[in-house]
Amino acid sequence: MGKKGDLSPRKKAEVKALVNAKLFSNREISRRLKISEASIRRIKKKIESGDKLSPKRKKRCGRKPIFTPRTERCLKKICLENRFASTKLIKTQLQDANVDVSERTVRKKLKDLDFRTCRPARKPKLTAVMKAKRLKWAKQWRDKDENF
Repeated sequence: MGKKGDLSPRKKAEVKALVNAKLFSNREISRRLKISEASIRRIKKKIESGDKLSPKRKKRCGRKPIFTPRTERCLKKICLENRFASTKLIKTQLQDANVDVSERTVRKKLKDLDFRTCRPARKPKLTAVMKAKRLKWAKQWRDKDENF
């Protein structure tokens, strides 16, 4: 079973109060507060040794994010310069900028930055000249009978 996170200062204070009262066993305390017995033992040991109950970690836990605000700006710039660039191409351009990421990470980050994917049109759209010609043709044949 994995670690769920630090206990709140309130829970630690409740444990401390019940441990100092010496009315309940570790098992009874863990049942009452719905905390593991190992956590009760750990807190009890800290109280006996005189350590603080606050966590030693000051900031967030886990792996540091690959994309910093600066590298995010670099990614945005690359995407806006070439709208049809593949993630493979973006990855190589980021590696040139000393950001080592995988293609999957690039895709995830682009999704977080609200970049949408779309396929290019299969044919060019109608220009104003083309539209005028079509309208002229339609008007020319408008009054004709369908059996014509």
